[in-house]
Amino acid sequence: MRWFVRCAVTASVVAACTTWAAEPKQPAEKGWQDRLTFTLSDRVRGEFVDWFQPALSKAPAGAHRYDFLANQLRPGLRLELPHLLVVVEGQDTRLVNLPDDASAPNPSKAGNLGPGALYYANTRSRDQGESFLKQGYATVKDLPGLAGISLTAGRFDYSDGLETIPADAALAWVKRARVGERLIGPFGFTHVTRSLDGVKLVYDQPSFNLTALGSRPTAGGFEVSANRELGIYVAGLAATLKQIEGMTPLDARLFYLYYRDNRDHAAKVDNRAKAVREADRKDIEVHTLGSHAVTVVEVGPGKADGLLWGALQAGDWGQLDHFAWAYAVEGGYQFPKVPASPWVRLGYNRSSGDDDGTDQIHHTFMQLIPTARAYAQFPFYNLMNSEDLFAQLIVKPTSTITIRSDYHWLRATNSADLWYSGGGATSPTFFGYAGLPTGGNRELAHLLDLGITVAVTKQVTAYGYCAHAFGQGIARSTYEGASANYGYVELTYRY
Repeated sequence: MRWFVRCAVTASVVAACTTWAAEPKQPAEKGWQDRLTFTLSDRVRGEFVDWFQPALSKAPAGAHRYDFLANQLRPGLRLELPHLLVVVEGQDTRLVNLPDDASAPNPSKAGNLGPGALYYANTRSRDQGESFLKQGYATVKDLPGLAGISLTAGRFDYSDGLETIPADAALAWVKRARVGERLIGPFGFTHVTRSLDGVKLVYDQPSFNLTALGSRPTAGGFEVSANRELGIYVAGLAATLKQIEGMTPLDARLFYLYYRDNRDHAAKVDNRAKAVREADRKDIEVHTLGSHAVTVVEVGPGKADGLLWGALQAGDWGQLDHFAWAYAVEGGYQFPKVPASPWVRLGYNRSSGDDDGTDQIHHTFMQLIPTARAYAQFPFYNLMNSEDLFAQLIVKPTSTITIRSDYHWLRATNSADLWYSGGGATSPTFFGYAGLPTGGNRELAHLLDLGITVAVTKQVTAYGYCAHAFGQGIARSTYEGASANYGYVELTYRY
């Protein structure tokens, strides 16, 4: 018996040693230093504003010209486990030298004269700043038997249209620049930005993606106190077709968005009489159904791109019924084998406006809570009651330099409506959109601009932008000086 036990033990040890020797060496278990990542970004920007000049009876002399400086610091931590991702990111925003005379108390006079005036109007301080939680969320993903499914809860950024990013570089650029954040975005151009508090459920497969969202937006944008939520609810569903095997690069999406605004102290902005608007305290409830399709195909010596985007809206605008529409048709051609890889694009974007401020239907397209500057580089307009025929040229003279120049012919869709600007709700008391009278005109402005991006190092990027607006009938009906200039220089560091 003892002999049998000894033989069994010896055989077990030999077998174990043989098995151990035959198995490949397993990678060492990751330590906390490999799973925990510190992130840091800092953006400093100087902005230079020469807005449309109001008459002396509407604002002090020189109030439309000013400059200011801002800094946005974001430290964060990122913890990655096999089925769990945890992100915590703080933000500190500081603004210096804001104008205290460029915020007209009565919007019917001249409105706020540019972005610096908007920051001041929200906080009433020339130098302002605050620290807050930018993001704080947990994502559970790819649990056993649930491959491709992820659930995110907490405070996070969300960009409609960017639920997926194509592998093709040209297709990805078009989607980021001309689809993403049209209706929901983090408002990243502003120094404060916005976030969403809520949940996001994603089912992602190689050929398609399904995303569901339920959230409440935070304050932010031009309001430095960004920790609090607003009385707004945003939800949505998106189904994205990422690629059809054997076909040219294609990205198509069908989406639904729900928006509800029940803020009590933010008067609606529309073309009704002021007393009527201010008396209307009923909620805004907008349902948006839309789709987009983007493709890039090789044609001749280069690549041709095409984009279609459209949306229909229905719901309630306070006491009024709401029905509106918007669409975009764009295309371009890139010469990747030519020096500087020139890329020429043309496009036409249009949205509905209201033709009667006294009836019971509101027809102005509602842009919800977008990153407005993505579609209005010089942000004196947006995609509401808007007609925008544009041409753009993008060149890369070196691998680290990108130059973009746009021309826009801007008009109001309906002269009975307003000239709208802004990027949606960011404050409990400011509606988020501004509207100035058109004076019965449709022509707003011709816009020329130039932007240059320089990748100084892998971690440092410099960007400069300048623009000139040749104001037309609408601008002349409100302002004494119909031309405007805007520019800024910024430096961004990411670690």
